[in-house]
Amino acid sequence: MSQPSILVVDDEPNSLFGLCQVLADEGFHTLSAESGKKALDLLKTNTVNLIVTDVRMSDFSGMDLLSEVKRADPHLPVILITAYGSVTMAVEALKKGAFYFFEKPIFDKLERFFIIIRQALKAQEMEKEIDYLRKEVTERYSFPNIIGDHPKMLEIFDLIRKIAETDATVLIQGESGTGKDLIAKTIHYNSLRRKKPLVTVNCGALTESLLTSELFGHKKGSFTGAIKDTIGRFQAADGGTLVLDEIGEIPMNFQKTLLRVIEEKEFERVGESQPTKVDIRIISTTNRNLQEEVAKGNFREDLFYRLSIVPMTIPPLRERISDIPLLVDYYLKKFQRGKTLIRIEPDVIEQLKTFSWSGNVRELANIIQQMTVFCGGNTITMDDLPSSLFIKNGMEVKKETGKLHLIRMVSELEKKWIVTKLRETNWNQERAAKLLGITRKMLTNRINKYHIKPQKNRLGGFKSWQ
Repeated sequence: MSQPSILVVDDEPNSLFGLCQVLADEGFHTLSAESGKKALDLLKTNTVNLIVTDVRMSDFSGMDLLSEVKRADPHLPVILITAYGSVTMAVEALKKGAFYFFEKPIFDKLERFFIIIRQALKAQEMEKEIDYLRKEVTERYSFPNIIGDHPKMLEIFDLIRKIAETDATVLIQGESGTGKDLIAKTIHYNSLRRKKPLVTVNCGALTESLLTSELFGHKKGSFTGAIKDTIGRFQAADGGTLVLDEIGEIPMNFQKTLLRVIEEKEFERVGESQPTKVDIRIISTTNRNLQEEVAKGNFREDLFYRLSIVPMTIPPLRERISDIPLLVDYYLKKFQRGKTLIRIEPDVIEQLKTFSWSGNVRELANIIQQMTVFCGGNTITMDDLPSSLFIKNGMEVKKETGKLHLIRMVSELEKKWIVTKLRETNWNQERAAKLLGITRKMLTNRINKYHIKPQKNRLGGFKSWQ
């Protein structure tokens, strides 16, 4: 803010002129109004960062102006000045939202006056930034920013709507890179706890002793290196949501302790015997199948049931390849360079659909970002696909004159694979789609794309495919 604008309001001309002059000398841009009503008119056509107003004015008092300003813009700071101040008046002004209540004369305490002004301007700047960040967080974790229209994703959206405003514990399972953390944050920011803390702890990155201290905190001197009292993540999340990331990695010995804390919603800091109560919602995430871990004896069954009041499984990208075009479009816009919109050739998107995506959405995002950085012009072509993708997916990379010629090869392989499964199921598209790991609609689209037609034998059965 190189030259903040301050509106000075006073019905005494000499005082008004003097205030404007000292503020201008200090480097501020000033506007002046000799009444509260004229000040409101000026605010309709001018942007100001601060209002300094006298309290006692004939037609419209500074208190009245304060009320009107706060109704229109709660973040616009107002400093009241008066020669007839009282404690009661100051308390009333602060209750109505005044930033400060200053007594005249101010010319013998200008240094203090300027300090208060700069504090008010800084406070306004911070409030605007917090509002912006809060809006950004709300938009980012609203449903439109979870990309997908596959039926499995629509089921997840519906489940989020049903559970967001409850306090039920949620277990989110899914492979790495599927977006479990995004789903957890979306649940929090669409819940009644959205204005309270969201705290995440990576359970897989900590040993049992460190996990205890990290989650519950510790008293000074409770162990070597404990040089001060520290609160844990449970206490930091009080009133809000605690996300236990990679819950499947916690040691078996610690699981009983965690179960008790979750059930009783109280814990003891390391080195302390007095329990601390907390009001939190627990969301857990894991890339493991916890039911299988329970069967193997690696995870407590009672803890599993306590964490999975609402179980949710995020499908891997290979099970919702119909969402790839939507995701590609989203990441192209996110990673575009400047104002130039980068487009992608349809053949590239078709090729992206053929990969297995073991890294899921995170891997796709990285590939899109890489291609936007290295593509020659404003269009991503087959030449921009990293060779590592083909190698990783067991495909041969053939190059001729510096260009990749893979579409025909991949299409032929896909067609042969589809025909094989159709033969096995005697043209039963539902069964064939299940064998192929795709939806019935996706299979129908490929049958039409490759012009696959059955040839019937004399008995009415299907003898071959073309």
